[in-house]
Amino acid sequence: MKRVLALTAIEPPFRGRLIETQFLRPMARALGSVPGVEWECLALTPFLFRYSMRSPLSSFRRSGAEIRRIRCWLASRGAAAVFRQTPYPWHPRRFNLGAGQAAAFAVSTYPILISHLLLRPASLIVARSYPAALLARLARQATGVPYVFDMRGMYPEECVNAGAFESGSADFLFWKRRELELISDAAGCLAVSGPFAEHVRRLAPGARVSVIPCCVDADEIRFDPGLRKEAKRRHGLAGRFVLLHLGSFGTKGDRGLIARYLLRFRRARPDAILVAATGTEAFVPEIRAAFLGEGLAPADFMIINPRPGQLPEVRALGDAGLILERRVANTHACLSVKLGEYLASGLPVICTPFVEGAARLLDRYRCGMAVDPDDPSEPLEKEKEFLRNYETLRDNGFKLAREYLSLEACAGLWRQAVNQALRSR
Repeated sequence: MKRVLALTAIEPPFRGRLIETQFLRPMARALGSVPGVEWECLALTPFLFRYSMRSPLSSFRRSGAEIRRIRCWLASRGAAAVFRQTPYPWHPRRFNLGAGQAAAFAVSTYPILISHLLLRPASLIVARSYPAALLARLARQATGVPYVFDMRGMYPEECVNAGAFESGSADFLFWKRRELELISDAAGCLAVSGPFAEHVRRLAPGARVSVIPCCVDADEIRFDPGLRKEAKRRHGLAGRFVLLHLGSFGTKGDRGLIARYLLRFRRARPDAILVAATGTEAFVPEIRAAFLGEGLAPADFMIINPRPGQLPEVRALGDAGLILERRVANTHACLSVKLGEYLASGLPVICTPFVEGAARLLDRYRCGMAVDPDDPSEPLEKEKEFLRNYETLRDNGFKLAREYLSLEACAGLWRQAVNQALRSR
């Protein structure tokens, strides 16, 4: 019997559902029925990540309930979930580590991974993101257990975008050196888009890279005309064309970018309105200030901080989904989770051409358009054609979500990547 260990580090699997939807669910679907293979999840989470400074007791209870839910869910699929609290990082949400912080993280966390491997030997580790892969590489050197590097994103560049350190700094160069080592020593690497895979092969020619996009569960996220009609009525948006932005922004400057795009889109559709949904309530004042700073009036937009369970209604408000990001070091490699969520919900997608992973798919399936709001030479005919062909674009989006971005399709790619790594051991 071969055992696969799905390893996450720092990222709290009980806060939000990103790890569950993009890591645990595909793994469960991919490996749950493979003869001779069993798998489990090990989550290494700093102790303080279980607390919110505003309401420590209630947040601790909520995280405990989520841990129990995830354990029960994985147990129903024949997999164990092991949660280990680590003493470092101390600061909640300290995901972006500098060189010294990464060393402290490794020293405090590595013994937990090694002790787990001694008690439950693994044939393969699938490490999600750079901090987990850092530990997996150390474990490989000590135990010989190979690892698959699920890169998720370009961690050094993402840390720069988050303001953790500057490009070219000692911390940045530390991670660029580690990045090359992690890629070169891995039994395989997973990238979310074609441009990302091309970037990895440029960094390390000969690297074994598989493309597995961010997936969407069509059983959970789907187009519901009745819900759309009711949601728009409830929010006072009946008859309005809604440009919807879900989740986080690539950089803080992208907040103003989508506000400027609304002004452009209104030249083709005057009744358009912008709706931005953020899961972090503390960001609402900053987003509002950015929209007003670009010349929007309060009636031109709506900012929503969804309650648990409210996301289906928020998605139903949209008529088009926005993935508008400026060109920064990691933009070309991105493939946002919300791409599949938009398309499965019946929203054709509007993105900037710099988000090459999404732009290529939109062009191939004809389910949206790429436009640069900062380029005055961009013809407004793009938006007019988008509106003329709206129904076709929406239907093509369903096809992309079903054929390439669905949980079932991505699980097949996961299964291939893991089996290949197990065979190459």
